[in-house]
This record gives sequence, structure tokens and C-alpha cells, in this order.
Amino acid sequence: MFANMWAQSKIKNKPVGRYRLSQELKLKGINQDIINKVLDKVYSETDELTLAQNLISKKIIAARQKNLPVNPDKIYSFLLRRGFSREISQKIYHELNK
Repeated sequence: MFANMWAQSKIKNKPVGRYRLSQELKLKGINQDIINKVLDKVYSETDELTLAQNLISKKIIAARQKNLPVNPDKIYSFLLRRGFSREISQKIYHELNK
């Protein structure tokens, strides 16, 4: 099934949140019922919060290697643009502000 393989590849190579993945599949002409099944399967195997935390960890490591400051506001916006929910984005934002 194309939608499932595409979603798995997307999550592995360039992690995105549930909302953005749904929108991208919709743009590819995939039926909403199939999208819902694919999202349930993909995000049951991979926790969305863990996915976002791993993504941000890589960004923080890269910023620190370049001696750049980590701006929680920019991280929050980045996560929203990547399609992660507000709840997940806010949780990571608050973790960074501790």
C-alpha cells in the first residue's frame, strides 16, 4: 500500500506530526479513510512526542556545536510547522524553558 510505505518513509527520514502527514497524504489524493488507518498504524508504532523530542534533540545538538543559542520560541514554531500538535509543541517548549 503506497500510503503506508510513504508515511513510514516520511516518519523515518524527515519526521512530521500527525496533522502534516495527514495533509500531505490528502494532497496526494489518498482517501480520508485510508489516511486515518495509515496514521493510526504509523503513530501506534512511533509515539509522536518521542518523535518530536528526537527531532529537537538533533537541532539542539547542531546548534550547540555551532555555539548558537537555543531559542524555545523558534523550536515551538518549528514543531508547529512540522505538523506536531500544540500540546506536544508546548510540552517541549516548557521542557526547554526549565
